[in-house]
Amino acid sequence: MALVPLLLAACSTNVVVSGDYPSALTKPLPYHVGLVLNNSFTQYTFKSEEEQNVTMALGQSQSKLFDRVFTDIFANKSRLQTVKKQTATTPNPIDLMIVPSVEEVQLAMPFETRLNVFEVWIKYNVQVFNSNGEPIADWLMSAYGKTQTRFLKSEEAALDQATTSALRDAGVRLIIGFERIPEIRDWIEQKQKEQPEKNKSLAKSGDLS
Repeated sequence: MALVPLLLAACSTNVVVSGDYPSALTKPLPYHVGLVLNNSFTQYTFKSEEEQNVTMALGQSQSKLFDRVFTDIFANKSRLQTVKKQTATTPNPIDLMIVPSVEEVQLAMPFETRLNVFEVWIKYNVQVFNSNGEPIADWLMSAYGKTQTRFLKSEEAALDQATTSALRDAGVRLIIGFERIPEIRDWIEQKQKEQPEKNKSLAKSGDLS
């Protein structure tokens, strides 16, 4: 009986994902975005207790990714603790607020795939709110990654690599897909229509040079 805890410990895998995410070559949208990364996101840890005990700390790495991506997508970005309604007196008001969360994480281990690779799927829910704190979009986005080599020295290294690959895939999907969300596309079009009217109003009042 004393051997059971030792055997269970020997079969467990603990990973702290440590990916790095470069800047994207994209033209930023001329808006101010507020990125809400709450504790459940920044400290998110996935735990699997099926065939093999696996624990993966994703929070720090995925927070770094989303921070990087939305810094690149928008001209201005601020970190928020929660969705907060903007008012006429709010300094440097925010146009959109983004709240990502993890919906699901799935792993495929070598003993399941019969291949010497690890696969990771991550499903995110990206909620978008306007400056009044009203919901605009609720986007479910899936990302996939796998080990790029079959000869890594440890399961921890393999899972780190596969998860980093999935997070990079998520970054690409965010950059390419965010403006294509129908509700976001409609919001941008409305903002573009409002700008000429705003400029006309400023010109009439003499505030536009």
